[in-house]
Amino acid sequence: MVKFPSIFTTIFLFFTLLLYLPVFANSPSQQYENFKNVQFVKNHDGDSITFNIPNTPAIVGENMVIRLRGIDAPELKKKSCPAEKEKAKQAKQLVYSLLKNAKTIHLHRIARGKYFRMLADVEFDGQDLATILLDQNLAVKYSGGKRKSNWCQESRRKISVRHNKKAVLPPKVSGIYVWPPPPVQKPINTDSNNNDREQ
Repeated sequence: MVKFPSIFTTIFLFFTLLLYLPVFANSPSQQYENFKNVQFVKNHDGDSITFNIPNTPAIVGENMVIRLRGIDAPELKKKSCPAEKEKAKQAKQLVYSLLKNAKTIHLHRIARGKYFRMLADVEFDGQDLATILLDQNLAVKYSGGKRKSNWCQESRRKISVRHNKKAVLPPKVSGIYVWPPPPVQKPINTDSNNNDREQ
């Protein structure tokens, strides 16, 4: 007579398998998709780009939106501050000009992101697009989780000096301009002290 495992043993084995599935999914043997000679269509901003992927069904490869892996570019949303919008426009224009004039564009390591978006490394004419955006200070490194970029706060750190008609620069200390300027000491009125002594 064949003995079947008890219900408790079956449940234990089932949940043990569930615990180890993420380990298997993230193992180095995971295979990514790569597409060569894709066609640039448009880009929404610095890190969201639309491509046509040749030799694939239209329902899959036409107007495929790809998000650049490993970076976070400034947003063009309505709630974004003026400084972030300006950076986002620069990033969008740079990506557009680079990919529009590229002779070859390849997508490497295509995979699904945490929001079920398609992530990929974008290579154009032998160069990595994400690296260029990072070098131009138009993106920051991003690997998921909480975003570290704060384009609005970075713009507020810059000191803007409003020029008056008289003094423009703060006073020099040992030949170096100091900001903020040191407090001005009131001069001692020697005449009033002498008058007090005479009285």
